[in-house]
Amino acid sequence: MPEDDPLTRYGPPLASVIFAVVLSVLVAAMLAGQIDGDYQTRALVYAGFVMWTLFGAVVVFVLAHRGEAARLSIRRVLLWTASVWLWPVFLLLRRRKDN
Repeated sequence: MPEDDPLTRYGPPLASVIFAVVLSVLVAAMLAGQIDGDYQTRALVYAGFVMWTLFGAVVVFVLAHRGEAARLSIRRVLLWTASVWLWPVFLLLRRRKDN
């Protein structure tokens, strides 16, 4: 594949973030299931967690896709999963670095 092909450049980070989102949706379901309350409360908590991780996936991908050259691995997927949940930390660090 040519070096300027976007799939070549974005393949590993894109695959990692997709797997991280899938794993995060499962984690969100487990966490929301542990909440006391009725179905509507758990569903709202689950929806909030999913929206949080989806937004986090976009933020983390935009911040990190250029520097991500490693091959896809379980370790990488777990690192991306943690990053998707902790995205505000990385956004703050990026803003502090830019100032």
